[in-house]
Amino acid sequence: MEFSIKVENIFSIFTNLITNIQRCINKIKDKNMKALGLKSGHVSCLYYLYKMGPMTQAKLVEMCEEDKSAISRKIEYLTKNNYVEKDKSEDGKYKQPINLTPKGQEVSAFIANKINEIIQKSDAELNNNDRQILYTSLEKVNEKLKKIIKEEEK
Repeated sequence: MEFSIKVENIFSIFTNLITNIQRCINKIKDKNMKALGLKSGHVSCLYYLYKMGPMTQAKLVEMCEEDKSAISRKIEYLTKNNYVEKDKSEDGKYKQPINLTPKGQEVSAFIANKINEIIQKSDAELNNNDRQILYTSLEKVNEKLKKIIKEEEK
């Protein structure tokens, strides 16, 4: 895609691209999770537990960058449907490590493989330098926007 960026168009280009990327990701998640009886919101929880191993609900909140109540609802659903279980040896809901069950391991392996497949397809035309510039730039924008939010909250 070739386009020249004028200052007055940056907001529109940036927000449209980010929004469209997020919509595509959500559609892919929805399609793949529906077949498993899950929702797109469960993907991150299962993925991080699979990649990083057992973790507390508080750590999962941090990794998924979602609020406590959203993660609580997801963990409740995943527990009820035998994808995860809590290690009850610790006191406190947010301190109990969450483990994948065998069913959760199987589904999470599928999710991780699907994510890798989609990432490979979606950025196949990028070379390593392009990829580095893209993610470094997105990280800079993300950090700056977080700073702006903090400043405006004061």
